[in-house]
Amino acid sequence: MALRAKPTYLYLTAIPDRLTELVTAECLTLTGSAPNVHGISFSEECVDVRRGAYLKSCIELLFEASSLTELCWDIRSAGLHADEFRVSVVKKPRNLKVNSMVLARDIGSAIGGRANLDQPDVTFLAVVTAERIWFGRCLSESDNMWLAHAQRPHVTSSSLPSRLARVLVNLVVRPGDRLLDPCCGTGTIVMSAAHSGIRAVGYDNNLRMVGATTKNLQHFGLTADVMFGDAREVRGQFDAVATDLPYGINLTKDTSQDAEILANLRTCAPKAAFIDLCDLTNPLNDLGYQIETVIPVPKLSIVRRIFIVSVRET
Repeated sequence: MALRAKPTYLYLTAIPDRLTELVTAECLTLTGSAPNVHGISFSEECVDVRRGAYLKSCIELLFEASSLTELCWDIRSAGLHADEFRVSVVKKPRNLKVNSMVLARDIGSAIGGRANLDQPDVTFLAVVTAERIWFGRCLSESDNMWLAHAQRPHVTSSSLPSRLARVLVNLVVRPGDRLLDPCCGTGTIVMSAAHSGIRAVGYDNNLRMVGATTKNLQHFGLTADVMFGDAREVRGQFDAVATDLPYGINLTKDTSQDAEILANLRTCAPKAAFIDLCDLTNPLNDLGYQIETVIPVPKLSIVRRIFIVSVRET
């Protein structure tokens, strides 16, 4: 197959056990395309995936072949050339009976130019399944900063996992948007948003949590507006809301408080992502939200739910 006239982009996602719906939602939101069973998706949209949580790589697709021989012939015929390049191989599934080193060597020998395996200027990626080989230039990769955020200095037992916080942010906003977390706790969502170039605003009605969020932001050199305030009384206009609804002592829920929070936030943004252990369907419908999707997030014996909502026109 000759070099593609119209760019197509291949995306690789993680495929963790029990989180298929969450991974699919992030991939669809960012790229417009859902991943297949191998965690591969194709799109005409080019997206910088450095902010991805489960979205791992963006590859500008150059060739698609049914065999190594066909791929190498295509590469040579097109006169593909690059200096300081490296070829990496991703097998789908990982236990595929393919020798990655041999494959990378043979593909590399078909590319004109000088290889540099240690510090390449260009990384080519071959994605291999039992049926096909896709080959292209890697444009961006997730920075995996959620791993560092998981080691933040201030955390509580009920703090939202940092990877989940990054997904939550990705589902409702993009860099440059203004995001509100009215129940910010130790700031996991606020940190993720600020790191991704989003203008984050956080509130909490516990001064200790406000201080913890502020210190966590400072630890990573991030900037956001964090203030003491009750989520039932927050005012302002934002592009979206993303929050983990609060729990009381011993992880008990105050459903009346939740209803007041949700009622107030309805006027703050046109869309929102709410995460909770409880089913929010009825209170959200009663308050005039339009539920776009509900994403289960199981972990051990518990299942959180992400409710992606928009505000109904009145």
